[in-house]
Amino acid sequence: MKSDDRADTGEVVRLADGRGIGFAEYGNRDGPALFYFHGDPGSRLEARFLAQAAEDAGVCLLGVDRPGMGLSTYQPRRRLLDWPDDVAEVADRLGIDRFSVIGVASGGPHAAACAYRIPGRLKACGLVSPLGPFGAARALLSRSIPWVVTPLTSRSFADPERGERRLRRLARGWVEADRRVLDQPGVAELMAAVLADAFRQGPRGPAREGAIFGRPWGFSWRDIEMSEVYLWHGELDRSVPIGVARAIADELPHCTATYYPDEGHISLIVNRAGDLVAALTSGGPQDGGAP
Repeated sequence: MKSDDRADTGEVVRLADGRGIGFAEYGNRDGPALFYFHGDPGSRLEARFLAQAAEDAGVCLLGVDRPGMGLSTYQPRRRLLDWPDDVAEVADRLGIDRFSVIGVASGGPHAAACAYRIPGRLKACGLVSPLGPFGAARALLSRSIPWVVTPLTSRSFADPERGERRLRRLARGWVEADRRVLDQPGVAELMAAVLADAFRQGPRGPAREGAIFGRPWGFSWRDIEMSEVYLWHGELDRSVPIGVARAIADELPHCTATYYPDEGHISLIVNRAGDLVAALTSGGPQDGGAP
């Protein structure tokens, strides 16, 4: 698992309203820009799963902390459609005109919000195991990834070593594909670091995310008119079932969907990093999954 100590420390962009947005940069600074939106709870460090693929492709990969997580200032009453404005301002401050976005799990709706609100800034939008509006899915999430809806468990993840031990206990209930990648060098360590960073300000940021998904988003999947929209999902995913992805793909006016029969929720992003980066930065999907 590729690491860059300087990048992992992160930087902060100061927005016009005074808030800070934390980010980490990997890959080639002069290459095409790809913004990575983490899951919940998560942080900019999650982008490291794609860091080697970005470097190999000559891509500038930017992992961005959402408000209240990592280095980003907490934002009370945040709405989903506030995020595209933050992203556009960060891109402006970094001198980036057009870029691609990729969102994993709860990062998926944030990527979709960008595709809806600032399509002129985007080259492509990628959705990896994306969440839909909560509804009945909230109960499923509380069983599969319980820290999403029980933020007091942040204490269990605040210390990376303790968090890694808890991850390994939780992994006993994961599908085999996800358990296998957790045993790859550096994966459990990185996941624990991501979770610790997500809760460095306490549980408010991750908890706010849950509130956002339980309310109207301000747009629907059908409202996204971008032509370069990609969706990837593992058919073994228990956290976000494959039916969610198929329903989203059916609603999107333009969507290239790829389903991997042997991947789960975590294994997809680890094992298929090259596919994701290539599709979003070279103008087309890569082989390896079933359409």
